Amino acid sequence: MEAYFYCHSHPNPSFVYHDYICLAEGLKALGTQCFGDRSLYKSEEKNEFLIQYKKRYHWNNATLIFFHSNLYKLIGKKKADDIIMKITRQPRNESKIIFIDASDGVRTPGFEKGAQSCDVVLKSHYNRKYKYPKNFIPWQFGLSNRMIEAVHPLPFKQREQAFLVNFRVKHQLRDFLNNRLRAIVEKSLIWDNSISDLEKEKLTGKDLLFWKQTGGRHYPSYYDKLSKTVACACYGGVFAIPWGNYNKYTAKIARLLNDLIPLFPWDRVRQWDSWRLWESWVAGCCVVHVDFDKYGCQLPVMPQNKIHYLGIDLDNLEDFEASICDKALLEQIAENGKKFVLQHYSPEAVAGRLLQTLNLKSG
Repeated sequence: MEAYFYCHSHPNPSFVYHDYICLAEGLKALGTQCFGDRSLYKSEEKNEFLIQYKKRYHWNNATLIFFHSNLYKLIGKKKADDIIMKITRQPRNESKIIFIDASDGVRTPGFEKGAQSCDVVLKSHYNRKYKYPKNFIPWQFGLSNRMIEAVHPLPFKQREQAFLVNFRVKHQLRDFLNNRLRAIVEKSLIWDNSISDLEKEKLTGKDLLFWKQTGGRHYPSYYDKLSKTVACACYGGVFAIPWGNYNKYTAKIARLLNDLIPLFPWDRVRQWDSWRLWESWVAGCCVVHVDFDKYGCQLPVMPQNKIHYLGIDLDNLEDFEASICDKALLEQIAENGKKFVLQHYSPEAVAGRLLQTLNLKSG
């Protein structure tokens, strides 16, 4: 079996699609060769590329053909639709065309004609309280081998008794929850919002290579901090209401009007997935997020609240307070969470689940 990853020969060779890397690593481990319209990603400077460009290799030789939502950002809706549909309209035997929709927002590229002509849309930030087209299935940011190898988790009892809230990007939900939770958390843990000066971090060798290939998202000091901290705030995105969710503009207007005249409770969260979530899980932190079940956050294999992560219910912060103060519970959640993500969300596990979804055998 062979896979083909389309990037539109992106002019910046150091920009890497995280979703592509996770899947390619898993597919390669299962015996699938990975090709693309440009070479992508090295785990060592001297190694060959994970996804290889070969001049004479054509997409129609592959069983799996991947497109990404970034294509719409690069060239616009019309051109992206045309490129995808030029391929999806071609006669095919057993090949499957997969669109990865990792975009933020309400109406994302997965809704467009090109993506809708694909066999499946792998939708990150999936929320079961929204209505999606039939070819959408829940997906995730997930783990790459780089992330798994970058952390060095300390035993829980040797970790700093701190709650890591060092967000670099502001979200409506993060600001709101930080204001609600800080006094609660500080009864038992240090509220750690310190951010290292990453510009002063001198990266060399493999770390510098990874930094270049991830758009500046690889920092050993950050992984070290995750590896020795008890708990990490992984919540993010936007609290939303059942009304006005046609696009990001109507959704924002609806939320602002609802703030003035409260008619609907916040019953869902969009843009809730993040790199931080998966990094914290694999680093052995107790992951803290909103209650996935209550707020509609959907993953292919669902973690359980108070078993694999600590979920926040705005209507029951007393329960959160009792849980965050229970060090034995935090330790158990952290241990279970790490085992959970390595079992269900390692690159090989994710690739195997996709092949199973598509009714394909590995190799």
